[in-house]
Amino acid sequence: MTFNQIILTVFLVAIFTLIFGSVYLLPSLFAKMRSHKYGLKLNFKQAKTLVKNNCLKADFLVGVKEIWEIHPIQINKLVDHYHAGGDLINLKVGVSEMIQREMEPDINMLTALNLANRDLKIEVEKAERNNWMFEL
Repeated sequence: MTFNQIILTVFLVAIFTLIFGSVYLLPSLFAKMRSHKYGLKLNFKQAKTLVKNNCLKADFLVGVKEIWEIHPIQINKLVDHYHAGGDLINLKVGVSEMIQREMEPDINMLTALNLANRDLKIEVEKAERNNWMFEL
């Protein structure tokens, strides 16, 4: 290999790295920094999910942080719920109510009730009276 071929190879690798980094890595790093600003610590995969689903708004990040302080829920479920028009604050109330009653939160049921515009505090109270049977 000649010196010119080595220089050309190094140059091409540098260009590829720059393109790959700016398209793939930088948006996720930006998402990690933005979420950290709101007190939410994400791993790289979670940050990539937020970038892919365009969920970097302050209200979403704050809602996720508040829910995660109570109970860990997969980021994908929260993203889907948010895009469906769900209220993360109401979801947080429902999760909190179930934990206060020493029950494992049924995230699927809580998100369904939330999307039906139900007050989750009242719904959890009803479910407790009905032997933890939720009414849709």
